[in-house]
Amino acid sequence: MKIIQKRINQGILGVLVAVSGVPVAMALEIPTASGVKLDIFTQGKFQPTYFSNFDLDSSIDDGATGTSAGAVQVGDEHVRAEVRLGVMASGENWTGKLLLENDFALDANSVDRANRGERFGLEQAFFTYTFDPAFTLQGGWTFKNLDLASGGLLYGDDHPLFGATGKTSWGNYDVYWMPINDGLISNSVDLNRPTANTANGELDWDVYASKFDIDLGNGSRVSPILTYSDNQQRDAKATYFGVEYIGNIGAVKVRAELLGVTGSFDGGSSTLENGTVVDNTGDDISAYAAYASFEYPVNDAFNPFIALRVASGDDDPTDDDVEGWLGITDIGRFSPLIGIDGQFMGWGPGSNAAINSLLFGLALDGAGPGGAGYGAISNAGTGNNPGQIMLSFGSSGNLSSISPKLSYQAQVFPMWFHKTGGLESLSTASGSVDSFAGTELDLAVKYQANEYFAPRLVLSSFLPGKGVEDATGADDAAYVAMLELNWNY
Repeated sequence: MKIIQKRINQGILGVLVAVSGVPVAMALEIPTASGVKLDIFTQGKFQPTYFSNFDLDSSIDDGATGTSAGAVQVGDEHVRAEVRLGVMASGENWTGKLLLENDFALDANSVDRANRGERFGLEQAFFTYTFDPAFTLQGGWTFKNLDLASGGLLYGDDHPLFGATGKTSWGNYDVYWMPINDGLISNSVDLNRPTANTANGELDWDVYASKFDIDLGNGSRVSPILTYSDNQQRDAKATYFGVEYIGNIGAVKVRAELLGVTGSFDGGSSTLENGTVVDNTGDDISAYAAYASFEYPVNDAFNPFIALRVASGDDDPTDDDVEGWLGITDIGRFSPLIGIDGQFMGWGPGSNAAINSLLFGLALDGAGPGGAGYGAISNAGTGNNPGQIMLSFGSSGNLSSISPKLSYQAQVFPMWFHKTGGLESLSTASGSVDSFAGTELDLAVKYQANEYFAPRLVLSSFLPGKGVEDATGADDAAYVAMLELNWNY
């Protein structure tokens, strides 16, 4: 997934930030006679990546794998190439942004680009007009998120949107409508998901989002969130509600959120992996999720943190209750203290036995044995999932003793299933399934050579626990190594 964040600085669109955290330098500013300000920028990101044992079975060769840049035909290694060209314009009361992008995977069968990525496509087009600080119209196609500053449990992605934002005496607000039109789901991998419901001729997915940031002073805020999802593709209606908190307790940085969802799912019947037919007519959606993290800056080089993510699971995919948490597009793999872009759980493999059952992988938002799919990236998730309990602890900081340009983040990431009853319906399950899923070890090191170039190395390993072995029969460790070369100008 391509993640680009927007911030507003002195009334105009400021710099773009990629998920790698490298800022785009606004190097070429073009003066105009009309007073319109134009900024032209480019970005190139290349990610040579090696992986091993994504199927968690060392006796089987790694095969073709799906990535966010397309299908990788050869197992074990590939290079992702992401190139962006953009322009930002601003006047007295308005802003505009256009971004072109070519994002593709290079491997032995696709390096000639015969089948994908021959040309640039429009990645973002976004415009605002400010009538008053309290009321700014916004519209176009851009990246938005509701809770990425904390756990990223609900939404973060780039989609069309239309709405308003503004600043008031008590805080900021952001309200918008997103007509998400993904169409029919097309995936070469059998994810045990029903396709879009075409019986009623509707393929739309509309989301109405709102967030209100209430300033508490001293850098703290509390933000109520209310969002409604009318997913006609899946015949599901869901109301998400909750609150996010960003603040400080003394020197400790605190991030937290608590969310719930209620609604109905009427997606007809689907067949689980083991052949069980599940009737999802008239199902009730009721789930919850929570996140909390604490970070203490001891010094520039040592910022220890601990983070906890809890998402409710569904113990029985055949009943009328959909109780597994499923965000609109869960973006937790990019949240500050529980995700590193390029790590095993955030990389998103999609063609191996253990992860195809989506126990934890594929963006954390498609976990489960099948049925009751009403959201997530590409609308491919399911509320009949086992849920997750994830604990992340580690440290980040700058290694100024070695070089002031060197920084790191390291974490240990044990994981448990919240509910295991649904996993026992998998054809690969050996009977009862233990709750311990496994442990991930992550290390990311970045060298900010200058304002234009920053290489980054990510090393990640997943060590399957008893629960994954019980559910899939696989128990070999998996590895990822990625070197990211990032140019911005």
